[in-house]
Amino acid sequence: MDMRKRLLPVLAITAIILAPVASAESFPLNPPCVAGSGADYAVGPGQTYAKLSDIPWGSLEPGDTVRIHHRPAPYREKIILRTSGTTQHPIRICGVKGANGERPILDGDGAVNDPDDSAAYTSYAPMEGLAMIMIYNRDYGLKDSNIIIDGLHIRNAKNTFSYTRVNGDADTYENGAACIRVQAGDNIVIRDNEIENCGNGIFTMSQGYNEAHLTRNILIEGNHIHGNGQAGSYREHGMYIQAIGATYQYNRFGSNATDAQGATLKERVAGSTIRYNWFEGSSVRFLDLVEVEDAAPWYIVAEYLNELGCTDVNNCPNIDPDRLQKVQQAEDLYRKTHVYGNFFHHVGSQTAAGSLVHYGWDNDIALAREGNLYFYNNTVSIQEDLNDSWRFRLFDMRNNFGGTPRSRETIEAFNNILYYRNETPGETPAYLCMTNSGGTVNFGVNWISNYNQSDNLANCYYGDSSNAPTLNGLDNLIDGTGAPAPIDAFLQTLDTPLVVGKAQALPPAAKPVNYEYSIHQSRNNRPSVSDLGAMETSGSGGNFIFADGFE
Repeated sequence: MDMRKRLLPVLAITAIILAPVASAESFPLNPPCVAGSGADYAVGPGQTYAKLSDIPWGSLEPGDTVRIHHRPAPYREKIILRTSGTTQHPIRICGVKGANGERPILDGDGAVNDPDDSAAYTSYAPMEGLAMIMIYNRDYGLKDSNIIIDGLHIRNAKNTFSYTRVNGDADTYENGAACIRVQAGDNIVIRDNEIENCGNGIFTMSQGYNEAHLTRNILIEGNHIHGNGQAGSYREHGMYIQAIGATYQYNRFGSNATDAQGATLKERVAGSTIRYNWFEGSSVRFLDLVEVEDAAPWYIVAEYLNELGCTDVNNCPNIDPDRLQKVQQAEDLYRKTHVYGNFFHHVGSQTAAGSLVHYGWDNDIALAREGNLYFYNNTVSIQEDLNDSWRFRLFDMRNNFGGTPRSRETIEAFNNILYYRNETPGETPAYLCMTNSGGTVNFGVNWISNYNQSDNLANCYYGDSSNAPTLNGLDNLIDGTGAPAPIDAFLQTLDTPLVVGKAQALPPAAKPVNYEYSIHQSRNNRPSVSDLGAMETSGSGGNFIFADGFE
């Protein structure tokens, strides 16, 4: 193929990265990095503390603030947080930006563990090499809570880099090392950071030993996350989140590391809201939304009963009513996932991706989500040539490859712009498949191009048409094939007759669409939801008054 034909899409995505939208106002995601209600620890040139290791990390208290000032040289010191704030007085680790908005850099390449932190780690030797910033309380019955990390540039914690252990020995980072790792925690906010070139950009653990090993309520917003993952490995991702309660908003997700085989965002979460984000570049999947693993008895009632040797909540002598209520609440959240107001831009020559969203399970069908994914008011731009990939799946739901039980996931898809076309002028687009050979998709009103149902039956499903998924509401699709493009080079909605004013009313189960992503890492008010896609054609800027919230 003439590679000069690839130039136009590359220029387009470059424009998306570099150019602001003239009509969009930009609002800061966070207030300046100022001292809180507790002690103030200012680190950097001319400050009270010269090094990160000068901070008494093990004795931080509610309201304390560690303010890391920008300097030309990166900080090459690792951090382990092991105390808690309160809801009203969180502990905050924040970056004081330079004159031109530069975030202070925490670089894992050659970073040093503070010898004073030796008691913070367990005897499990790999713990020291799992993160650049780690939230971890080694007490079996305690976990950290109410911590904010914002305004930093964190990079280079992966197995191709080395660090110094607390005993002074040199070592390499472990597989799956993260820029930020939450071993367990409640009410953790990760905001306005650049997170780059780690094994996992952000990793959170949630294990079933006891409440202290669960992560609950994590808010990830306004970050630029790119270049993460491990070449040749599908186990590391841009982000890998395990939690009960997770909200991702206003983030800009870029490509994973070259030759990495992981997802942009992988999660095993009960209560997931993915809204108002920007996904661009290459990864195997943008969203990989699969089953809980280590903490299943805290997410699924049947698994909790099985742990107790019971089959009935009314006939289980050892059941803990308080825990049962928590598990029931978690399972209700587990069966509902909301993805709305996002921009997705996939270019086939940049990745061998085969699907946009994977939903349900990947290892154990018995723990599958078996619920509803609400996918609405998103703008999806996909460019894929047939000679690069035979087919591209919008959704991926399995049915155990013909075995039993079949998967029981349902996707409710409505009010989206699904702009699918070839990448190279003159080439035939790859076949667009609605999903894999399992699950149900209920389509409301969506704008879509280059979709042919007969081609789907012939080319999209394993085996024959009897192995196809259930697709309802195909008559609701607005065929945009040959119509004016619904979006411009910046993915912004154009005033076209098949898009403007075509949105259906949101069903009661959907969360409201109040905002729209603003290039980059900010938001605008969305005055109405009458147009298809992630924004209105006549958007209205508004004051960005930020308040912490876990929905």
